[in-house]
Amino acid sequence: MTSEKKIKFKLLEENIPKESGLYDYLANKKETMSLDRASNIYKKKQNKVPEIRKVNKGKFPLPMLILPPIILSEGTVKRVIPPLGLAYIAGELKSENIPYEILDCVVEGPENEEPLPNKNWSYGLPLDKIKSRIEKTMPDVVFLSIVYSSDLPSLYKVAELVKEIDNQIIVVAGGIHSSIYPNEVFEEANENGIIIDYIIRGEGEKRAVEFLNNLNDGFVDTNSDGLCGITESHMFINHQIEVIENLDKMPFPDYTQLPMEKYFSFNVPFSPFPRGKRVMQVYTSRGCPVGCTFCASTNFNKKFRSRSPDNIIDEIKLYKKLFNIDEIQFADDNLTFDRKRSIELFTKLKELNLQWCTPNGIMINTLNKDLIDLMIDSGMYQITLSIDSGSEKVLKEEHRKPVDLSKVPDLAEYLGKRNILVHATLVVGMPNETVKDIKDGFKFVENIYLNSIGVFIAQALPGSELYEKVYQGRDKEKKVARHIDTARALHKVSTIKTEILEKLIADFLYKINKKLKKRDPVAWLEKYSKHKDRLSLITIGSAAPNSDGIIQAAEPAPNELF
Repeated sequence: MTSEKKIKFKLLEENIPKESGLYDYLANKKETMSLDRASNIYKKKQNKVPEIRKVNKGKFPLPMLILPPIILSEGTVKRVIPPLGLAYIAGELKSENIPYEILDCVVEGPENEEPLPNKNWSYGLPLDKIKSRIEKTMPDVVFLSIVYSSDLPSLYKVAELVKEIDNQIIVVAGGIHSSIYPNEVFEEANENGIIIDYIIRGEGEKRAVEFLNNLNDGFVDTNSDGLCGITESHMFINHQIEVIENLDKMPFPDYTQLPMEKYFSFNVPFSPFPRGKRVMQVYTSRGCPVGCTFCASTNFNKKFRSRSPDNIIDEIKLYKKLFNIDEIQFADDNLTFDRKRSIELFTKLKELNLQWCTPNGIMINTLNKDLIDLMIDSGMYQITLSIDSGSEKVLKEEHRKPVDLSKVPDLAEYLGKRNILVHATLVVGMPNETVKDIKDGFKFVENIYLNSIGVFIAQALPGSELYEKVYQGRDKEKKVARHIDTARALHKVSTIKTEILEKLIADFLYKINKKLKKRDPVAWLEKYSKHKDRLSLITIGSAAPNSDGIIQAAEPAPNELF
């Protein structure tokens, strides 16, 4: 029996306002819709829908995959990671012998920082150079993808640029925000003329290939699962009903056309404090059925679907062969969700002699000492424990996350004894969380073994249940709220005064970082010594509280000078 069967949850649509875009998205997706609705949707799909004809140029349409510049709040670490979503689409195109071009605007210009309103910054290739790259390729179709809603302005700018170059180039958008809120994206992007023609909702690998094949045959199928479109005559919005069930049948991401040495040279991957110098991320599963109220990705991928250990090992072996990698960072939401699969994976991983870590967190309830021993034997040097709150009440009532806090102290202590770097994450400032709740949570964390910690202020992320509840009936505020800053109370959902909430966190971070360094200076230096000097260099603008706490704690306090 897998861990999936042990977790009980309601369909997320039951907790979300029924008039919201998120409710509509979930209620019409097979993994979260009711059986009656699934039957009706299936019947509806059988009805023929008119097709939009396109001019066939006599050659297969050339696609260009583009990751626009990233927008961050001031002080955030500038990560430079190969775009996993686009690389998966590239892998599918390659397997179908479809030529393509790919442009990661971030890795091509991470040093180029541009200030934006409200203490936001953009980093990546400037528009004039993006234009040159597009003009050099002159694609027939441009696929634009972003991870975070805050990057929508960048997506719109690149889409507009494409249409300025040639209005006949078809622009297709993807990502979580476009998938859940397609009407909103079309309305914003096309206010002054169409710059985004279509949106592909959900997983784009198969859908992108289908779209291109249809286009090559001279049409766009307006009945395609997950495809949305806008033309001069009308707009159509199709639900994303299907998900990819067998992940082993998918081609591996194709990174061969990306400038991999630039990623390795910058060396700020998902976890910005790597031990390796040639780091790759690997995604072994999709989906998280837990349903934390503040999380958007759990709505984008709900059902837990996993790749087989052999398939994962083959991918890692390929990266060792192609790129001589020396570290893996697992990007899963739930790497150890299936205990049996985890045991088999880590047993096979031992043979590869690679160090690895879990920057995205591990579900604590899945861990025990036997599994931890196997993870360490297979190369794990750092683990992120997704505690999220040190208060049982807040976890149950606000986060709705099943974390057994009673397990945490012993697990953390055992990991420390095995010389594993232990990082933890907290999310504080939930709607009904009090100052006392936060302080109680901090006190809990102070008394467990850790090497580092990240504290984030709860934000209503677009696509999350929290977002729909907080901004219900407040549509004008939604757009501003996309610019998330989890280090500052910019768009807090808490009733606690901003200055009090930020001071609580800043004081705690300084205190605990000092404590962690003093308690285990060897582990502290092992993680931060070679990164401390560069930390201020890889953060955009001035340092944020999380990174600033590390920088300050690394310096001697006044009473330590004598």
